This record gives sequence, structure tokens and C-alpha cells, in this order.
Amino acid sequence: MSREHDLLVQAYDAFNARDLSALADLFHPLVEWPDILEGGVITGRPAVQAYFGRQLEVMIPDARIIRTRLVAPGRLEVDLQYAVHSLEGRLWSDTAATLAYDFQDDLIIRMTVLSGL
Repeated sequence: MSREHDLLVQAYDAFNARDLSALADLFHPLVEWPDILEGGVITGRPAVQAYFGRQLEVMIPDARIIRTRLVAPGRLEVDLQYAVHSLEGRLWSDTAATLAYDFQDDLIIRMTVLSGL
């Protein structure tokens, strides 16, 4: 597997474990992340970490990598299964998604939603 694939596995493991500090350590300081809840783009490691913190206050997300594809140097596309539960454990959604990740300096610098979510 590639370094990028291994980095994404670490990121999803941290995300699913709700370990936001470990997750943030995998982001480039200038990371750009889509704000799926409110629209727009969030920039910078602290802002993206806070975004995930807000998500965890209202839902329990769980994302599982199904497949990754290297589509260009420093860019992976990822197919995943993404389930979201209420804090009480009720299933809100369970969907497949395809995302693209860009890497810089061996860190995640951007995520783009290609389909799903």
C-alpha cells in the first residue's frame, strides 16, 4: 500500500475512535475541508478539528474504507461506507460515498466529495 493509503487508514481509525487530536495531526496546517453541515470550505488545522468536534456533539458518525485508488501523484480516491447515528443510537443515514484526498508534505491537505454524503 502507498503512504497516502496508510495515512487515510490512520485518519479513519482516529475519526471512528473520536480521537480528534490524532486526526488533526494528520492534516496539513493549511488543510481545506468541505463543510458538509453548513456549506462552504473550512481552512486550517484548528478550524477543521473544531468542525469535527461540532459534529461529534450532535451525531455519531462511522466511516469505513472500502477501496482506495491512486488517480494522480498525491491524490487518492476513496470509496467508503458512511453511517450516521443519533446520540441515542438511532440510524439517521447509511450511504456509500466517493471522496478524493490530496496530500502535501505527507499530510492531508484537501478532501473533496465526489459522490454521496
